[in-house]
Formats: sequence, C-alpha cells, structure tokens
Amino acid sequence: MRLFLGFLLLFSSLLILSSNTYAQNFTGSWHCIYATQDDRPNGTGYPTASVGVIKPNTFVALVSRKTATTLTCYLVGYTNASTLTGRMGVYGYGTNPPVAADIRQPWASGFENIEMVEAYDIAVTKDSLVYVANNDVERNILVFRMSADSVISTDYRLVTQADSLWGIDVDNNGRVYVGQCGIGSNPGKILVFKSIAEETAWLDQPHLSTPLATINIPDPGRITGVTTNAEGTIVYASNYDADKVYCFTGSPTTGYTLYNGFNFTLTDQPMASNGVDTIFPGPIGLKYMQDKNILMVSCAQLFRLGVAYEYSRVYMVNPNTGDIMNTLDAAGWSFAQTGSYTTPNDSVSAYNALYNSDYDENFNVYTVSYYGWTVDKWYFDGVIPTIPVTILGLEKTEGLTPTEFTLAQNYPNPFNPTTTIEFSLAENNVVNLNIYDVNGQLVAELINGAILEKGTYKFSFDASKMASGLYIYTLQAGNKQLTKKMSLLK
Repeated sequence: MRLFLGFLLLFSSLLILSSNTYAQNFTGSWHCIYATQDDRPNGTGYPTASVGVIKPNTFVALVSRKTATTLTCYLVGYTNASTLTGRMGVYGYGTNPPVAADIRQPWASGFENIEMVEAYDIAVTKDSLVYVANNDVERNILVFRMSADSVISTDYRLVTQADSLWGIDVDNNGRVYVGQCGIGSNPGKILVFKSIAEETAWLDQPHLSTPLATINIPDPGRITGVTTNAEGTIVYASNYDADKVYCFTGSPTTGYTLYNGFNFTLTDQPMASNGVDTIFPGPIGLKYMQDKNILMVSCAQLFRLGVAYEYSRVYMVNPNTGDIMNTLDAAGWSFAQTGSYTTPNDSVSAYNALYNSDYDENFNVYTVSYYGWTVDKWYFDGVIPTIPVTILGLEKTEGLTPTEFTLAQNYPNPFNPTTTIEFSLAENNVVNLNIYDVNGQLVAELINGAILEKGTYKFSFDASKMASGLYIYTLQAGNKQLTKKMSLLK
C-alpha cells in the first residue's frame, strides 16, 4: 500500500510537469510537390474553390465565382496530374478570349437541365462520383461522375429546398451531409440525406426528400465546411463568421448532440506585412482524414485580395479536443520559396487563398488557391500520427442519483483491448478523463472539458492502438481529482 501511494505521489508530480504533453505528435514538415500551372493548358482557368481527390494525382477541382457581370461555375478533372499536365477537357482562361468566365456547367438527365451556380464545395467518392452543393432555386445536390476523359452528369440529384448551401461531405455508406448557411441572425443547419442506394428520390422526379437527420448549429454565421468520419458518428461544421468549428456525436438514425469537449476557435488576426492592414481569417473548409483520425481545417480570409494572400493554412486538429497539432502553411511556403506571396513556380501557387483541402490514400494533402487558380499537392516528410477517437464511448446510466464524486476500478482489468470506466458526479461539472503512462505522459484524452450533468457515467475505452503495460487513468471534475491504475495485456 505504501509503495502504491508513493507511486501515485510520484505520478502526480509528473502529471503536473507533463499535463500539456501529447504522445501523438507530428514529426516532420510539409512540402509542396507541385502546383498545377496557372495558365493554359493545365490551369483551372478561374477562381478555384474546392478539390476532391479520387486517388493519387487524380482529382476534381471546382471553379466558382460571381461578379457584377459574370456567374461562373464548373468542374475540372485531372488524372496523372503534375504542374504541366493532367487536366481533362478544354476550357478558356480568365476573361480574355477564349474565356473561362461565365461558363456554367449543366447537370443534364433526359429533359432535365440545371446549371451549376454559386457552388463552393464538392465531395468526391472513391468510385468517382462528384457531389456538388448547388445554389440553384431548389438548392439541389447535383451528382456528376469523373469518366476517362471528362466530368459528366449522372442521373442523380436531390432537392433540399434549403435557404442556401455551402459545405458538403459523404460518409462510407453514401449518406450525404450538407451545410445550410445561416442567414442573418438565423443559425445554419446540417442536413443529412439517405444515400443513392437507399433513396429513390435521387433518381425519380421531383427529386424531393426529407432529411434523415437535421443538426442545428448553435450560433449564427455561414456554415462553410462540413465533414464526417466514415461511419457518420462524428460530424464537424465550420462557422466562418463565428470563427468556430463544432463537433457533434450520434448517428443519422438516432440524432446528434453537440460535444462540448471539442473547442476550435480561430483567434488569429495578424497584421499584414505592410504594417497597416489586418487580416481576418476564419475556418472555411473541413475534411476528416480517415484512418489517421485527423481533422483538417482550411483557414483563410474569404473573397479578399492583396494582403489576404499572406494567410492560408490547413490546421491538423485533434478530433477529440480541437487542439491544433500541426500546420500546413501554404502562404508561408510561398514566401519562403520566392520571397513573395504573388510569384508562382512549379511548387508555389502564389495568390494564396486556401478555402478547401482533401487527401489521398497515401495521406498526401491537396489544397486549392482560390485566387491562384490552382490545385497544390503536399507531402509530409515525417510521421503523421494516428489519433485514437475517444469521444464516442460515453454513456449515462439513467435512474441513478449519486451523492458523491467517485471513480470505480475499470472492468475488466487486466483487459485487451477494451475496458469500461465508470464514474459518478454529485453535481454538474466540467469533466476531464485522461490516460497516462507510468512516466506521467498523456497518451489518450477520453473526455476533455465536457460539461456533464449530475449522474453516473460509463466510458467504453478502446486501447487497441496502445502497447501492453501499466497505465494510470485520472478523473477531474472542477477542482476535484481521482486516480486509479489499469493494466493492458495483449
């Protein structure tokens, strides 16, 4: 007993020293492999808002811009892409003949014909389907397919009747998640629709379907990014105007709950290099990197020229907590390579306006430069960590009213690879539940700053990505803390 108490005392001191240390770290840096040339014959031809990756060097770029005199929106496919090659089809360039400006790609099926208008995000699946969050009168989700030589219409579309659309994603079951922008003081929503295989309205007129689930955003503002994990059990949304990213847990069939333990708020407002102007970036596009369990958050200032080119980043974010783990700094790369934010070359897009990103099966990242009219491919020269997802295992036991703060011994113990941790709260509180190794290093954050009501809870913990050994689990509620040990035997 004395030995164990001594161990806990030593552990507590190590805990204080290492409370901000993470076992899952990026080791290395990002490098741009190529930037598609901002010119004929390989450029997108006009402002490029989003990209969807099918496989390495095979992707679809979304071009979209509205001006006082033109309304442009079309898709450009690339295969075996490089700086100078890969683009499918022939488009104009800019506003000079033959022009790209004012091209609007039609979705057509039989006698139906709908133009792409004011679409700013796409979702691309591995079977080459391209889902477009379109802002025609009916707010359709239009579905195209990347063929051997072009991007063509399918027979699938779905009428959402939303106020306006922006972010979009598709889970591994084919269900579609689309963001309805907030209008004025009215917060936005995420609408979840059944897959093409489940819903006949994708094919049959009038193509109208009721959402399988609706997620209400807590704050007003434009919902510019939506992404989900493979199963659709975690959904993230970015609110550009509120500078926030939200995390919701649940499922399309049971509904979703806002997870308060996740916190990503972009507070950056850097001074431009001219010493006069301030840049006001916000979170725009989102992409959940499957297998690695990393949330990619694309940040820039929307629709601003000039000094806004100095800030374009993809933050690699912990999916459980919202903490920034690593940064792909596209604007910083441009300046480091050329001494300028507006000088492109084979591995620099310039005019950085990074609104969206995606990744391939090798975890290379693809970004767009809206005002650079390019798609850029990046690789990481070190180790990209795999983050255990820990925010789905919490369950409240109904009918119990605890009178004290307790932490039970995990069961089973020893375990392989899953175990249950049970605890009780005698009052509403902010709760943290963490796992540490015997050196006091944090190895998993199970609950991070979640606001939980009085009650008894169970957390199912999957340690399949951890090594065998002795671990310490600590429960903190307000200024109270309890600690126990567990043993993982594989």
